[in-house]
Amino acid sequence: MGPVVIGVDLGGTNLRTALVSQNGEVVDKVKEPTRASDGHAKVVQKLIENIKAQQDSALRKGTRIAAVGVGAPGVIHAGTGVVVKSPNFPDWNNLPLKKELEAALALPVSIENDANAAALGEQWRGAGRGITSMIFLTLGTGVGGGIILDGRIWPGADGMAGEIGHMTIIPDGRRCGCGNTGCLEMYASSRGIVMTYQERSSRSKAITSEEIYQAARDGDVLAGDVMKGMGRLLGIGIANLINIFNPEMIVIGGGVKDAWPLFIEATREEIKKRAFEYPAARTQIVPSVLGDDAGMIGAAALAFQKLNAVH
Repeated sequence: MGPVVIGVDLGGTNLRTALVSQNGEVVDKVKEPTRASDGHAKVVQKLIENIKAQQDSALRKGTRIAAVGVGAPGVIHAGTGVVVKSPNFPDWNNLPLKKELEAALALPVSIENDANAAALGEQWRGAGRGITSMIFLTLGTGVGGGIILDGRIWPGADGMAGEIGHMTIIPDGRRCGCGNTGCLEMYASSRGIVMTYQERSSRSKAITSEEIYQAARDGDVLAGDVMKGMGRLLGIGIANLINIFNPEMIVIGGGVKDAWPLFIEATREEIKKRAFEYPAARTQIVPSVLGDDAGMIGAAALAFQKLNAVH
């Protein structure tokens, strides 16, 4: 089989770990609640226990784990593996996660931002196979992103590149949790879609993004307009990315992807208006294909890259 690594997607809601082979096959995977409110010590201990359990299971089958890759939310200093700050883990401030895991596991550990890891997963085994220049957007509760250049994550000077959700789309727009106003995240996320619908609706009862998607599918005019408006604002953001990076492909994932037919035409029309004609025409804009496995597979790819086994 060759080298096998463990890929980890450490989310605020779920902790996913997987045994991943050198060709990107998920051999075994485990998912359980993260319980972030328990504090970092208990979460890290649970992560160590899960990795050791999979390591022991692999050893019983004659397979040795070569390394561990972890995708975690927040600002990650990829070189040192320190979680500088994480929105999903309020007590994770300058947490030396790589150091703690390596001490407990006696294995090389690589740490990366979760959106970057998902981007690498889609590039390695998902929608971006064979593509060396791509940008990944994950449209969920927020908007995350990852930039792949020459087949590798582009981290930026401080490991903070790819914060696509905090691109300003509407000056003096909605206040974002990052401190800016008018961020893409406040309009193209599921939360932003709900906010737009509520602003334009007389309905006082709470509504979910999924209910808005379904209403749009059923012909509700307001819901349909909200989704098209979201698509246009997303198109502005993507046009900026095309003009700056000239990527081969842009991959869109996250829960909002489920509403793809409701917004993508408006997105493409806006890109045509705003991006340079040639790169806009040649940039493929596609939905992600790995779903919840993207982060684990990407974290595994990161581990393999460090072992010089991939790329």
